[in-house]
Amino acid sequence: MSTRVRGLALGVIAVSLAACGSSGGHRAEAAPPALGAVPIVTEPGQVSLPTDAYLVTPAQITDIIRAQDLVTAQCMAEYGLTGRPTVLFGLDEVVSDRATRSLVYGYFDLANAGAKGYATEGIQQLPSGGDAAGGGSDQDQIALSGADPRTGQAVTALAGKPLPAGGCQQKGRDALGGSTPAPSVGDLPDGGPKVPVTDPRLVEAFATWSACMKEKGFDYKEPVNAIGDQAWRRSGGAGPSQQEIATATADVACKVANNTVGVAVAVQTAYANQYIESHTAKLTAYRQRIDDMLRKAAELAAATPAKS
Repeated sequence: MSTRVRGLALGVIAVSLAACGSSGGHRAEAAPPALGAVPIVTEPGQVSLPTDAYLVTPAQITDIIRAQDLVTAQCMAEYGLTGRPTVLFGLDEVVSDRATRSLVYGYFDLANAGAKGYATEGIQQLPSGGDAAGGGSDQDQIALSGADPRTGQAVTALAGKPLPAGGCQQKGRDALGGSTPAPSVGDLPDGGPKVPVTDPRLVEAFATWSACMKEKGFDYKEPVNAIGDQAWRRSGGAGPSQQEIATATADVACKVANNTVGVAVAVQTAYANQYIESHTAKLTAYRQRIDDMLRKAAELAAATPAKS
């Protein structure tokens, strides 16, 4: 049996500054919301935001994908083909990256800065319907995707039987209520809370961080400028340079010394609370969709005989 492998799925989410922030850093002129208590944050595990409660977890994603696989396999069997279980990887990393890579405060991976620098190579990506093992015939691909893999043209019938639009894989998704949500703030209604980098509390915190970096020999105005430096772009499996490692190490050290992330989390929390208050109905519907998918997943799992 060939196996489909999906790196944080659901479209495949790459670990990059442009796609993995705790929340977006946007420019805005609205009056900033009042801050609550500013936490002391010295490690990524201490980062939490009010929006976390609305996000799907890795375990929930796994349950949903497994249920989709059951329906997909049943569909494939109708055409005399073998179902192909999905192997998920990268889920836990994407969740942890919400704290270690942010569009607000940049990089905060204390464990890896000294060895991997900014680790800009990201997570391996594979197409969500791809066959990592190299097996899988054209018939398999047609049944899965509902399209000819050679031409990309839609196929409406296979083995003398009608083929669902989008193939068996789409039938599996539809059985659970559509595409699987991503464990990302950006997947929330209206893209989640927007945190303006012009917020005066952030401006002050970043100025302090920048002064600390300058004392160590590095000139960056804001934390995102450090992780986003084009000098760290890599190719061909190249590892981080000594300069990148030195910069990343100084970056996180200055954040810990000045509680940069603690201030950023307090600011993010203020905007998150404001967002939740203004999006109550949409967030309730969003979370209800996830709960409905989980209920359907449990029902499908219970109704499917275990393989001996």
